[in-house]
Amino acid sequence: MNFSFTMCLRTLFACLLLTVTAYPIVAQQAPEVTIGFYNVENLYDTIPSPFGNDRDYTPQGRLHWDSTRYTAKLHNLARVLDALSLDVAGLAEVESEQAVRDLVITLHTDYNYIHRTTSDRRGIDMALLYKGDKFVPERIRLVSSDASREFLYVRGELLGRRIDLIVCHLPSQLNTRAYRDRTLTRLYNFADSLQNCDPAACPVIMGDFNADPTDRIMRRRMLTDMPASGRAFLFTPMLRLAREGLGSYAYDGRWRMYDNLFLSSKMLGGAQFRYVDCGVFIQPWMLDYDNPRRRGYPLRTFAEGTYRNGYSDHLPVFVRLALPTTK
Repeated sequence: MNFSFTMCLRTLFACLLLTVTAYPIVAQQAPEVTIGFYNVENLYDTIPSPFGNDRDYTPQGRLHWDSTRYTAKLHNLARVLDALSLDVAGLAEVESEQAVRDLVITLHTDYNYIHRTTSDRRGIDMALLYKGDKFVPERIRLVSSDASREFLYVRGELLGRRIDLIVCHLPSQLNTRAYRDRTLTRLYNFADSLQNCDPAACPVIMGDFNADPTDRIMRRRMLTDMPASGRAFLFTPMLRLAREGLGSYAYDGRWRMYDNLFLSSKMLGGAQFRYVDCGVFIQPWMLDYDNPRRRGYPLRTFAEGTYRNGYSDHLPVFVRLALPTTK
């Protein structure tokens, strides 16, 4: 592991420590809620699917994906999600409602869930976990993305405030930039249309963008800086972390902030919410220390075709919000 990558790891752990240490102090001031996103990397059940090509993830498949490995994956993901204890969690790369249900049963945290089947060729979908005492869904639908994975849109009330959640998983880096740009434009336009059609709409986009917020493709389509007072539309408070070299996905010796949350500046400008902090959730047990090619990277379920009994190749990201304080 090179020096710069090691320093980024230390900074990630330091940021996590500061976040956890500060939490009890902030929690006494006003009710808080934490929204996060986690690409769980190929949470397939063991049953052959009629909706996609999941042959590798079956007991007779190339990866010998049997009930033992499936159960281990569920327990690994539950360990991460229970430790983070998000109030609302978007998930990517879940194969089926059965897989989501099995994950919820495995968790110690009490979650409700929403799942929808996308048109993805690999048969992987998106889902939303939420604590029923914090979030109440009112409308759920899939939205066309101009790609094989639709967006999951869930409108509801978060701590009694209107919120419009959009969970996305954009095309990978293996696709052309034009393909990813088209999907990102569709995402931006959908969020924009929500605000134009309904002044009460409060978009929050979470997902795996397969691009850093500092990349040109993101700067062209999304606002990435914290907004000036009164400026409306989307920004990510995680841009500062990305500029410091932190991220949710490791490749070629450096971290990349592929997983992100974009907030509507309007939701922080009035009586909706107050921004508290954001971060990447990381623990030493989530990292690979044995594979010399991936030392310090997130510990995957499989690496180079070898079963590693890991968690995911991504780390979860989160944003913490609070209700405005009253004077």
